[in-house]
Amino acid sequence: MTNTDPFVYLEELDSEITQAFIQQADAAAQAEFATGTEYAAVRDDIVTLLRDEQQIPFCQEHRARMYHFYQSAEFPKGVYRVCSAASYRAGLPEWEILFSVADFDALLNDDVYLQGVAHYVQAPEHVLISLSAGGADAAYTIEFNLAEGKVVEGGFHFPLSKSIISWRDSESVWVCPAWDERQLTQAGYPRQIWLMQRGQSFAEAVPILEIPADGMMANAWRYLDSQGSPIDLLEAASGFYHKQYYQVTADLGVKPLALPDDCELMGYLYGQLLVQLRSDWRRANKCYPAGSLVAVRLHKGELGAAEVIFQPAPTQAIESIETTRRFVLVSILDNVHSRLLAWRFAENRWQEVVLPNLPAGALEITDQPWGGDVVYLAISSFLEPLTLYTLDVHLGELCVMRRQPQQFDPAGMLVQQFSAVAQDGTFIPYFHVGKNMDKDTPTIVYVYGGFGMPQLPYYLGSIGRHWLAKGYAFVLANIRGGGEFGPAWHQAACGIRKHVSVDDLLAVLHDLYAHHRASAVHTAIQGGSNGGMVVAAAFCRQPQSMGAMVCEVPLTDMLRYPYLLAGSSWMDEYGNPDDSTENQALRQISPYHNLDNLLHYPPALITTNLHDDRVHPAHALKFYARLRELKQQVWLAAPDTGGHTGGGTQENTAAELALIMNFLYKTIVNND
Repeated sequence: MTNTDPFVYLEELDSEITQAFIQQADAAAQAEFATGTEYAAVRDDIVTLLRDEQQIPFCQEHRARMYHFYQSAEFPKGVYRVCSAASYRAGLPEWEILFSVADFDALLNDDVYLQGVAHYVQAPEHVLISLSAGGADAAYTIEFNLAEGKVVEGGFHFPLSKSIISWRDSESVWVCPAWDERQLTQAGYPRQIWLMQRGQSFAEAVPILEIPADGMMANAWRYLDSQGSPIDLLEAASGFYHKQYYQVTADLGVKPLALPDDCELMGYLYGQLLVQLRSDWRRANKCYPAGSLVAVRLHKGELGAAEVIFQPAPTQAIESIETTRRFVLVSILDNVHSRLLAWRFAENRWQEVVLPNLPAGALEITDQPWGGDVVYLAISSFLEPLTLYTLDVHLGELCVMRRQPQQFDPAGMLVQQFSAVAQDGTFIPYFHVGKNMDKDTPTIVYVYGGFGMPQLPYYLGSIGRHWLAKGYAFVLANIRGGGEFGPAWHQAACGIRKHVSVDDLLAVLHDLYAHHRASAVHTAIQGGSNGGMVVAAAFCRQPQSMGAMVCEVPLTDMLRYPYLLAGSSWMDEYGNPDDSTENQALRQISPYHNLDNLLHYPPALITTNLHDDRVHPAHALKFYARLRELKQQVWLAAPDTGGHTGGGTQENTAAELALIMNFLYKTIVNND
């Protein structure tokens, strides 16, 4: 390609030319992969599964009441409902509908979907409802009284934007506004923090902090401490991994906290901040190692003594942290397998407590009701459906609450963990799942590899039902850039080293083929968002190493990404194209810039969502257009609902999954 960009016009999504281009491309994809009896059967089956009343209703518990978002054929946009904790635990929940999402369309004169419900935990009938426009990140905020079943007149209501609104107490909220250009950073996120009291207009609210426009984002929240007084904290992020924290004083001043600029605040208990370190922290002649969880005493903005609660071993990483009334819970990964640990502060130090033995599998803390020591745990594995448990940490009691029904028969299927050897000699683990493992087995290789986010062995559900059950295989590659082995694993594939993620994916493919576990002609690589960039870069570098590609909501133009929507917020991850060294590294991995008119590429399915206001749809559109120009087999699916993470109806979700399955059936299965 020349230095000019022939498809830059596709960045103007509202233009008639771009709209016509999208409609024509999507129609072609729908005609090819969203027709026929097999497609319809898969789509309808997935919808049926999503609506299965035996599926676990995941809830938020507040004061012995279970709150749940529910979608069905009758309520495609969903309703928010509640039952008593007693009826839920008995397995016979008596649901009461609190509001229907569809009712807000007329109120807001928009097509809205539920993004979230934030209860004020000390008075949980008070909620802030976030309603996304078309599934995008931008949302309306509405205060709603669940007890009265109505919108609060003159309450905390905010216009469509990427604002961050959070409860401070029942009579005030933290507001990080984003409905005016003057309030935004270059990444399109809030740069101001205000405190707003009930009954005030925004003009009457108190400004607390403002960061420069070239920063990334400002945020504010209140930590409630069941063992002490609440604190209000502010975050001024200059980048994805660099931020300054502040404590708000009684007179609404702000006091900077002397914490490392790349740490993450994870909680607050016993008057101590829980800090997760990304790099070594040297303080008072002590070194607190990277990857550790450290508790730091806090008094009026001054940091006191610090203590390491948990230091991961080389094969371990902290995945998540939760506080209860008296305990800190840490979910860790050990060689990509979940474990749960707990500590309590007693006798002036943190002491580990013994927990009941938990089943093997990927673990997620789904809820922690305020004021107690009970947590809800969801545990699943590739072949074992999810089970919901309650764990009373104080009593050491583990109880089964619900078991998800099987979606496929795992008989004859095996889960095996292997390792590929990367170019630099690093072992890259990957899971292989299926009945068969040979060169004739159609195989999906799924990757993400970015932002320190680990990929875990969760239940495969629809993939198990419509892929594994046919005798095909699924591979999950734990490449660098993810968080499977802590900060070092992530940092090994950041910035000018981002190519390492691509190297690792190709190493996994070559290992599969070298050991006759799969073959290129029957293997598809799949990834979304950052993972979409990784698979697209591998596709460009070694098209002969795969039989097809599924590239979902991807980044593909790595020289333009900071100038499109939220892109500038990711420069900590990818680098800055305005820097000559980083520009060269970005150009080498940029899929859009590395397509070669002398090469033949395998079939590619690219997806985007037109309401995606995080990763600009132009990344997908331009990559598709370039492949079309090269006369390659490529399709673009671009539904007109949903954002970066979906956010539509169950029918939308099922239609997209079925289309992808049909693409895979027609490419790496029926390609002999």
